[in-house]
Amino acid sequence: MRSTLLILAASVATIASAQFSSGFENWTDTVPSDWMGVKSSISADSVEQVSTNVHGGTYAVRLTNTTTSHKRFTTQPVTVTEAAIYQISFWVRGTGEIRTGLFDGRTTGFGYAPYNAYAVSTGNTWTQVTQSITCQNDTTGAEFILSVRSTSGPEHLVVDDVNITSGGGPVNASIYAIQNTTDVNGNSPLNGQVVLTGGIVTGVDTIGQNSYFIQSGSGPWSGIYCFDATGVVAIGDSVVLQATVTEFNSLTELTAVTSLTVVGQFATPAPQLLGTDGATQEQWEGVLAVIANATCTSLPDGFGEWTINQAPGSLPVDDLMYLYNPTVGTDYDVTGIVHYANGAWKIEPRDENDVVVATGIGEAGVLVASSLYPNPASEQLTIDLGVTLGNVLYTVSDLSGRVVLNGNLSSTRTSIEVGSLTSGLYTVTLRSDASAKAMSLQVIR
Repeated sequence: MRSTLLILAASVATIASAQFSSGFENWTDTVPSDWMGVKSSISADSVEQVSTNVHGGTYAVRLTNTTTSHKRFTTQPVTVTEAAIYQISFWVRGTGEIRTGLFDGRTTGFGYAPYNAYAVSTGNTWTQVTQSITCQNDTTGAEFILSVRSTSGPEHLVVDDVNITSGGGPVNASIYAIQNTTDVNGNSPLNGQVVLTGGIVTGVDTIGQNSYFIQSGSGPWSGIYCFDATGVVAIGDSVVLQATVTEFNSLTELTAVTSLTVVGQFATPAPQLLGTDGATQEQWEGVLAVIANATCTSLPDGFGEWTINQAPGSLPVDDLMYLYNPTVGTDYDVTGIVHYANGAWKIEPRDENDVVVATGIGEAGVLVASSLYPNPASEQLTIDLGVTLGNVLYTVSDLSGRVVLNGNLSSTRTSIEVGSLTSGLYTVTLRSDASAKAMSLQVIR
């Protein structure tokens, strides 16, 4: 059965109980009576009453905005509570993109909360969308937002049965719990929920400057993409954040990030050794990885993507964080974060240290879990093999390939002096009897 409607105009006190429901049943002139608040930017002639193929009741609403710039369709003023988490659920059909937001008069973002990711509607079958948002300000003048863009006819976007409720606090969830899924589409089991999670920043978007990746531990399901245009982080930051789990174009991501706290600086997890085929598996989404001895088969296209090939297939190398100009036919070791965007799996290198001409050493093997810290280093560098091995040779080489330090590692964790080195970038190479691994090191003074 359809839930009882709570019409805003009839009872502001009811809305203050942190629940708002609208089936678009009551209209004043040409607009729904509980919508078109003062923060609406969509014109009234782009809001249309629909009476056929509705989700429930008698009416729904059609929203038209064919431009790629979003338009806001907002509720009348409602009462919200600081730190409360509101779940916004609605049904949509038609063609276009739609997301949710909130104006609560906060001191940042001109009073607006960060928007959730767009949900894309492509057909005329009703689909439910659920997103969460956290309030930062007590006010009686809040307006919840449906933000729409890129609609097309004949239906554009038709919306019905909007329900907004407040729940408890965020769900405490590890990245593993967010990402690990058996869903055939890769959707998170926590999709739409507000979570409290954390990890180490492994990469920061330098082009769009609105996202970063975090990872907790290593192995499958350990990394995730964070869409956050306001947070300031650096690689190696250990962060705790509150955000909403969102599925956007088949990518699991954290959006509407709040309460971002940097709790320290640590070494990033060792990259996972993958092949070009393994990097297309859902379990590695958002995970720092390395593809060794892969041949460049194409130069960067108009989107900054080039291709590496390694039997049995190929993989795009993208420029979300760094653009490299490769040479076709050259073999490279490419380190970066496995990412899914624009309908394809790809690897995202972070800087010039992540793309190096392959040395022919081969797979890292038992050394795959080895790491360096601190990085950057100034006086002392610790090499952690991650496993117990009998004897490992290390070399430290400058950008010209000249070996400036070398020695043997006889224990799992060893500290070496780097105080004699000048500031700059170096390569630390580890070699055992059966495997080898190269890692980048920055020395600062």
